[in-house]
Amino acid sequence: MAMLLTGALLITFCQQKPAGSGNDGGTEYDFSIRFQPTPPKELAADADPVQLATFAWEEFFALNWESDYPNSGKRDFPNYSWNYQADQSPYPQLVVWETYAHRTELRPASNNMGPFDKAPRYSFKIMPAIAPGASFTLFNNLDENNEIGSCDVYAHVGKYDKKYMVLYQAKANRDEYDYLLNNYPTFDKLLSATSNTLRNINQYSAYYPGATSTCNCPPEQNVLCLPCGGAPVPGTNDSTYTGAMEVKTAWRELAPEDDSTRYFRRTVIVYEKAGNTLVAVNKTYALIGLHIIHKTQNYPNFIFATFEQVDVEQSDMGYVELDNKGNETGPVYPKYPRLHPIPDVINASTEAAHKALKDQNPNSIWQYYRLVGVQSTPTNDTSSFSFFLANYVIESDSTLADFHGSGIGTPHNAGNNNLYKGQYYSMGGCQGCHGVAQLTLGGDCSFLMDTVGKPVTSPDPGLEIGKLQRYITALQRNRMMLEMEKQKQNK
Repeated sequence: MAMLLTGALLITFCQQKPAGSGNDGGTEYDFSIRFQPTPPKELAADADPVQLATFAWEEFFALNWESDYPNSGKRDFPNYSWNYQADQSPYPQLVVWETYAHRTELRPASNNMGPFDKAPRYSFKIMPAIAPGASFTLFNNLDENNEIGSCDVYAHVGKYDKKYMVLYQAKANRDEYDYLLNNYPTFDKLLSATSNTLRNINQYSAYYPGATSTCNCPPEQNVLCLPCGGAPVPGTNDSTYTGAMEVKTAWRELAPEDDSTRYFRRTVIVYEKAGNTLVAVNKTYALIGLHIIHKTQNYPNFIFATFEQVDVEQSDMGYVELDNKGNETGPVYPKYPRLHPIPDVINASTEAAHKALKDQNPNSIWQYYRLVGVQSTPTNDTSSFSFFLANYVIESDSTLADFHGSGIGTPHNAGNNNLYKGQYYSMGGCQGCHGVAQLTLGGDCSFLMDTVGKPVTSPDPGLEIGKLQRYITALQRNRMMLEMEKQKQNK
């Protein structure tokens, strides 16, 4: 069924999976996926996998709505006169998530955040040179070249070895940016808040004494408490937050044998070494992976949804593991397996979303991107839905794809990594990994909020110490600090 609303187009599409079409005994799934210009702010508590997948696709289509930035100068703001049916091109010139704040805008080395709607300005402690004719104000700045210091990833390794390297970037939405700008805009202020949060978690198993929620924490508590979707905006009568949202994207150059019509492509900023100098250059790269994480009142440890370009497993991907200093340790591991299969209900949601999309625009590039899985509430049950959520090109090796541990250096020890409603959990996959930023860094499940290597020293190719080692060192230091405080309290 379809509903046409004035202005934006809202399409509700229902799809049932044919009985016997999967390995789940013929389960049928019914999806209603809406095409709207803004992401949903909340999801029912205890949502089932169908509801989670529907929520993820609605986020995806909203974040890939045409941005209004060229018209209004507003970032994280859709063009309400655009919709998927009216525009029959593969994709707009600029989409909403691209205008989110890059991690070096959110945490600038200049220690001066500035307003969210400013044009992109990337601030590193060691600024790169800019190649003649290159732009350093593009919205896509691919300054990360590995998976959190775990491994480097490449495409078409059998034919080209390490020529086609996967690069990454992380961004945050307006709600997250403005929360930081209005409360903890400098390094020292944020460090004070994350340190307080960490101490409180250690002492009270809460962000502050007596807290029953990690939404709308009182400002006088001086703790890091990112906005939750659906929560009231303080000082307003009826406004509610979209909620803190972050995206992490994976990109690579296309090889001659790749079909470029199946990829979202952009001119991006990448970095090359010229002797001892790091140089920013512009090249055309293709999007191959997209994480969306979203904090809401019902899901304050974030909802994690991850998407891939559909050809990634046929692109002869390979990875090389890194040591703690960031150096590659051996040969390329080619055609690595997906360690955990995509659930049937998720594949069914992709079929439904693609059919609904093609009904609107058969040329849309997003018919070549699929949902991989969704996580919501932390659990200790390793057999639960999407427990080991991992993207094939963002969490490729076993360190991250099988993550189920208490830290980046201890990824599989089944230790606590999430605090949820006063209880501790050993969660797996993306949510488990991000929980480390909560329990050991005071970062409210966000690695953009921690103080490890931030403000960012340099784009990854210019770093002398690996990211993994920096996190391991920081986590060890924090654990020692907390243990010393416990000993003092017990005396």
